[in-house]
Amino acid sequence: MNNVLLDDLPTEWNGYLVNTGFDIGIQLMQVQYDNALTEYEKADMFLWLLFGDEDGLRDHPQGEEFVECFKWFINGWFHDHPDPDVQNSRERVVDYDVDQWRIYADFRQIYGIDLAETDMHWWKFCGLLWNMPYRQSSFLQVVQTRQERPRTGASVEERQNLIRRKKMYELEQLEEKKEYTEKEKAAIDDFDRMMEERRGRK
Repeated sequence: MNNVLLDDLPTEWNGYLVNTGFDIGIQLMQVQYDNALTEYEKADMFLWLLFGDEDGLRDHPQGEEFVECFKWFINGWFHDHPDPDVQNSRERVVDYDVDQWRIYADFRQIYGIDLAETDMHWWKFCGLLWNMPYRQSSFLQVVQTRQERPRTGASVEERQNLIRRKKMYELEQLEEKKEYTEKEKAAIDDFDRMMEERRGRK
């Protein structure tokens, strides 16, 4: 476990050089929740975002190892025990396009950081984002509204007010995984064959 108080934040996973900028993490999350993309297209974009550079695609993990690397990158900053209700929920509560100005303004006002002009590790960004003082953070207050449920004994007026607030900040949710078309299956097979050939040349 890396300790930001003592250690440099990692830029490699099991010997593979990883693109660790916060802009990479944001793009990964945007891709993950893009209903217009197939699972194959998402996997390909994940690969290029994490391991691509100006010279092409660097050496990278394959298959389940890549999935482990992806999870490490996205969640490696988080060391608490996740809330099982939140962990098992598929409800989306953050959209980095919709919430961009709330996040940008919070970082400027709370930390004095201009995210448009800053290079920052994804883990550092997440640590700062999710630990902002709640009362000062318009972003965290909106996230709370999206997660909020009517309290026991709430009046009709309170329930209607909550519905209006939630509607204001409602996000498009991730669609259920669809079956691949024959064309997509063929593309996946071609990609797998290409990767096998590459491994054979090493």
